[in-house]
Amino acid sequence: MPEKLDTSIGDRLARQRTELANERTLLSYIRTAMGLFIVGIPAVWWLELPGVQALGVVSLVAGVAFLGVGIWRFFTIKAWIDQ
Repeated sequence: MPEKLDTSIGDRLARQRTELANERTLLSYIRTAMGLFIVGIPAVWWLELPGVQALGVVSLVAGVAFLGVGIWRFFTIKAWIDQ
């Protein structure tokens, strides 16, 4: 039968897992924002079709929103973990 972990060790490991999950979530927000930037920048700068340029602007705005929400969420959860 496996030994029970000391509660302080178990709590510390749980906290580390939660911090790492928070960082992974931030990275996924950044990855999504970068994908939207990668789609939006060429659509705005190189393509001359008005509908495509409007879609590019929407993509860029959504990328900025995703980045902002991800950073805000990361620091909110980090403050909650540190309490």
